[in-house]
Amino acid sequence: MQADNVDLLGLWVTDPEDRTAVSEYGRVSMDFRPDGQLIYTIFEQGKRQVMLLVYQINGDILITDQPSSPREERTRFEIRGDTLTLFYADHQSTYRRRLEKV
Repeated sequence: MQADNVDLLGLWVTDPEDRTAVSEYGRVSMDFRPDGQLIYTIFEQGKRQVMLLVYQINGDILITDQPSSPREERTRFEIRGDTLTLFYADHQSTYRRRLEKV
């Protein structure tokens, strides 16, 4: 299923049932904004680490970059209902849409 920017907008959090994603990335949120900003937050030990990224979509590819340390990343993705799946070379991770802020 191909998604567009509107499908991706909003807040997504690590799916707690995705043991691989939780193990690999921990508890994270991704807040996709309409202006192309992506706020990526890692929650660990009572702290928040925030990374300010920019993103764009090319078909089913999510392209992200961190302006403070430029390096473009390309990741295939899929949205089915309230589930976002990111596909990497050797694994995938799933996230659930959240309506309220974390």
